[in-house]
Amino acid sequence: MLSGPLGKLLVLIAVVAIVWYGWKYVNRLGQVSAEERRRAPRRKGASLPTEDMTKCRVCGAYVTAAATNCGRPDCPY
Repeated sequence: MLSGPLGKLLVLIAVVAIVWYGWKYVNRLGQVSAEERRRAPRRKGASLPTEDMTKCRVCGAYVTAAATNCGRPDCPY
């Protein structure tokens, strides 16, 4: 087979080509997935439901209005 400087040069060229085309392939996969995310239909009103919060008189923690307590034994909620 090839030995000496010519063989080493061919191996170097092959390694550079593999790295170059691998890099291009990975970048292309990223572009395709970004385009798919951009083209995906957006759901309108997809936010989570909100709840009113009230401040605890004892500890000052905010709890939902429907909460029975905030976790402290002397808390009225």
